[in-house]
Amino acid sequence: MCRTNSRDVYAVIAPCVVMAKCLGLVPPYDSDEDLNIRRRLFNQLQLIATFVIIIWMAYFCMKTDLELPSGGSLVMSQSGAISIFMYYFQPICGTVGNRFHNKHINRVYASIHATDEKLGTLGHRINYNDHWKVTISLTIFSIAASLIVVAMYEVVYDFRYIVGAIFFLLHYVTLCNYAIILALQLLQRYRALVEVFRMYFPTNPTCSGFPSVHTETTVCSEKEQLTVLKQIKILHDKLNDVVELVNYCFSVQITFCVGLCFVIGVVCSFGLFRAFIYRNELFYMGVLNFIWYMYYLFFVLFFIAVGSKITREGKRIGVLVHKAINCSTSSAVINELNIFSQQLLHRSPVITCGLFVYDWTLLYTMIGATATYLIILIQFDVSFPNLVNVNGTTSNGSAGT
Repeated sequence: MCRTNSRDVYAVIAPCVVMAKCLGLVPPYDSDEDLNIRRRLFNQLQLIATFVIIIWMAYFCMKTDLELPSGGSLVMSQSGAISIFMYYFQPICGTVGNRFHNKHINRVYASIHATDEKLGTLGHRINYNDHWKVTISLTIFSIAASLIVVAMYEVVYDFRYIVGAIFFLLHYVTLCNYAIILALQLLQRYRALVEVFRMYFPTNPTCSGFPSVHTETTVCSEKEQLTVLKQIKILHDKLNDVVELVNYCFSVQITFCVGLCFVIGVVCSFGLFRAFIYRNELFYMGVLNFIWYMYYLFFVLFFIAVGSKITREGKRIGVLVHKAINCSTSSAVINELNIFSQQLLHRSPVITCGLFVYDWTLLYTMIGATATYLIILIQFDVSFPNLVNVNGTTSNGSAGT
């Protein structure tokens, strides 16, 4: 990434990029630049070192997790093994996906930066300081909260497991923060586009159907409105291209995170149910696992909330366009607004992975599916003999022989 100012989109995303480079999610040197052999070699060595660390820590932590007691439940043991495998495979998926799409992610930065320059010519300045504070606050919160969540397990596991747990948790939250911050930048640009539109087009008609003197916008000349509207249409189209590029770059990684969160949610909910029903020695562990799951779910919900707001801002522009049509008295402006309305109808911003849209409907679907699979696991747990009975029967049979 090539910085142009002390405060621009590159500076806003910088804290998260630093974390991503430390964890191997992105290369130390951008691949879209002309790299010499030494920098290319350093990028490859960092990627190899990242995979070695992930595999080594996953082997040690997975071995420890699989040896944990399951409270005598065969269903809990098998479902827990599935969630453990997906949990330790997620960093590999995230690293490969981000490395493969690194050039396209850099194109997202460049497109947002070009959009900001164009918005500046229309009289709107992006407040990069506030955006940078949001990024740095989210990064610090992720690190601190991850350490707190892992520290709750310190009474249960040894130091090596704690180090591995911190690495995998930070890897997950950094990947989610990377996508969340980019989505937040897109959301702010759509909001800026709405503000620019309101600056040049009245949207509050009076009882007679025409804008009053005390409207919140300045009524411009017909020629100026047509010129600005043309630029707004181009900017909106480019922002939609950036949204599609973000969908392409993060669809696999975020989808895997959503799937992982769903599987962990089912298993941890089942474990919490057993903990409250049987009140055995694993009650404390069941509560901790559910807290850990809620922390995982927080970042998925954050991304869903931002994606839902982006879609809502896209619809908000359409509403303002139709209000401007009702307020305008120029046939040329009304004709261009109608064309812009058709553009909004055919191209609206949607954060999606291709299988589903990241909005609140996805959350409701996850909750319903989690409840369904939780009931299925409870029924299987009641139907099948638990591990204690199976081991006891085997031991008695061996003794009788």
